[in-house]
Amino acid sequence: MYREEINEIVERVLNREISEVCLQSEGFQNIVATFKLDEKEYVARFSQKKKESIDAEIRWMEYLQGKGIKLAAPVQFNGLEKVIDIEMNQDKYLLTFFQHTCGQPVNVLDNAEWNGEFFYRWGRMIATLHNITGASFERPEGSATIESDEKWVKVFYKELNEQLDTFSKTPNNYGLIHNDLHQGNFHIVDGGIVLFDFDDCAYQFLAQDLAVSIYHAIWTGTSFYPEWEDFPHYFLTHLLKGYLSVRQLAEDMYDQLLVFLQMRELFLYTLFKEKWDPETMEDWQFGKLRELESNLMEKRIPYQQELRKVKHYFM
Repeated sequence: MYREEINEIVERVLNREISEVCLQSEGFQNIVATFKLDEKEYVARFSQKKKESIDAEIRWMEYLQGKGIKLAAPVQFNGLEKVIDIEMNQDKYLLTFFQHTCGQPVNVLDNAEWNGEFFYRWGRMIATLHNITGASFERPEGSATIESDEKWVKVFYKELNEQLDTFSKTPNNYGLIHNDLHQGNFHIVDGGIVLFDFDDCAYQFLAQDLAVSIYHAIWTGTSFYPEWEDFPHYFLTHLLKGYLSVRQLAEDMYDQLLVFLQMRELFLYTLFKEKWDPETMEDWQFGKLRELESNLMEKRIPYQQELRKVKHYFM
């Protein structure tokens, strides 16, 4: 779906022939595809978000790139705007082009990549991102809104937001963040970490970036290495030491982290309930949904026991 339409639209917009169009994702507000032009690979993103928000996202990415952050930068082809109005299947979209990282996802099954040294660099990268301040961009405040028809989900979401409202926002704990910083949103290129998918970037407590990285890394690591009993502690130690090599971890960030880990599970629960078809779900998907629902209803904090062992890093 969409592949032929994307091919036709991109060729018309660029007035060039492209090849190897591949649909990467089809979300609620975005359609993302890769393509080749003159032997170089690019990303085309079709978004239904507001133009002002996309403009601010692009400006922030360019600002970060100027500060030395490695990322898949926006591309402005000759004579074109950075954000282009188009229509596809009678729906209106805003088309933006990005560089392709030309890298690969971290190989979780390769201990030469998925190891403490990499986790340290991961933490260092997050802290470097959090250290970059000094500019203002028109991006939203808070994390993505969680919507559900289940009353208990709405109630718990409200409770979590009320907990976040009790924290004071300071330059040390709050700012413009990536907001979806799991290992699926960066690639490894020549040993370095290259970020992409800044679509959800927003002003939020910095602990949110840590929470997303921690949740997905530990979920992934414990799934692929069930015999590696101390993996959570191993990962957390190296990640946080990497972060601390660049900036401090404030004490209130620990408490915020616990809230954001619950928020992440609530987000994933509603996302999976919407996207996963019970008719085609595998056993692990049914198991994950049951686990999420149980954790949320019992208000268990993910990985809290493991986090207590590294609480001393937050001072």
